[in-house]
Amino acid sequence: MKFSQVLRISLSNLKSNKMRTILTVAGISVGIGAIVFLVSLGYGLQNLSVKKIASIEAINTLDVAAGKSDLNKLDKKTAEKIKTFPGIEKVSPVMMVGSKIDLSGKKTDLVANLVDENFFALDGTKTSLGSLFTDSGKEIVVSSALAKALGADLQNMIGQTVTLNLVFANAKGQPEEQKTDYKVSGIVADDSTSFAYAPLKNYTDRVLDTTVFNSIKAKVTDQTKIPEARKSIEDLGFTVTSIADTISQVDQIFKIIQIVLALFGVIALIVAAIGMFNTMTIALLERTRDIGIMKAIGVYNIDVAKIFLSESTMIATLGGIMGTVVGLVTGYAINIIINLLAKSVGGEAQTLFYTPWWLAAGIIAFSVLVGFSTGFYPSKRASKLNPLDALRYE
Repeated sequence: MKFSQVLRISLSNLKSNKMRTILTVAGISVGIGAIVFLVSLGYGLQNLSVKKIASIEAINTLDVAAGKSDLNKLDKKTAEKIKTFPGIEKVSPVMMVGSKIDLSGKKTDLVANLVDENFFALDGTKTSLGSLFTDSGKEIVVSSALAKALGADLQNMIGQTVTLNLVFANAKGQPEEQKTDYKVSGIVADDSTSFAYAPLKNYTDRVLDTTVFNSIKAKVTDQTKIPEARKSIEDLGFTVTSIADTISQVDQIFKIIQIVLALFGVIALIVAAIGMFNTMTIALLERTRDIGIMKAIGVYNIDVAKIFLSESTMIATLGGIMGTVVGLVTGYAINIIINLLAKSVGGEAQTLFYTPWWLAAGIIAFSVLVGFSTGFYPSKRASKLNPLDALRYE
């Protein structure tokens, strides 16, 4: 029997019992839809967490801090040496200096972080208002806590001129003050600490050979280079940390969450599969005489098995596609509703449900496999029916 004939007979059988077919497909759709919905939630929460932790560049960045030994220091010489290591693309030193800031006569103490423009991408720092500065040397980024300490409204703080008074140690170790006027270009959301980011290029003459940086950020070309670059830096006696470590731990946690959520969906799919097995068994009993007639006119056992397998596979495939679509549409609709609610209260839009294309394709393929497996026993039983017994069946 040709494959086209098998399909035509299978479709005819499914159409002859439309209501039963629809209910069976609906059962499979519910199970598959539950899997897509729950696993998409797991992936969405994972992506949301990783997004909150770091940007793409920050993931490929190593944070270098002083080690336990005082023999090696994070100075200019060390920064240049780290930049020559294999896999290191760029280096961004961070120098923290005690200082005072003046806004229209209102003064307060703070910690000034002297950085270059590469720092923000490597650190994953973003502003809640305004923008980050470039190496123009005329702008500064402050924390929301600092703006409040100065009694300024956050919105009005952008564009304000402030005077930053930094205290450096000269070559003799004596403190020296340096005042510089800046325009506030952006505000970082941090209500706990008063700090500011200022351009390091304005104070290059203050960075002596003996000056020690508080930390150095080293960006590698890609994640595969992290272990080698990390070892090279640690061999110098420095402590190296990476956001990739945290993300790896987060990924492990969410893999467990995804498995647990998928198991809930699989339970629904198992119930639907049992229903489909029952449907195929009933179909076998209803068509026992038909099977006897088919065998009597010369239809092979394998062709009878193909008809039943085709029916179960069609039901599962249709249910898998419909369930995947339902799961995707439901997740997409919830994303829209959540984002509308977030915008209405001034929040940031987020993607709570995320479904990779390969996941959707894999779930449909899994549904087809379930259908094939469920129809295997009824098809085998049908193929082994004795034609005479089948014809006498009432």
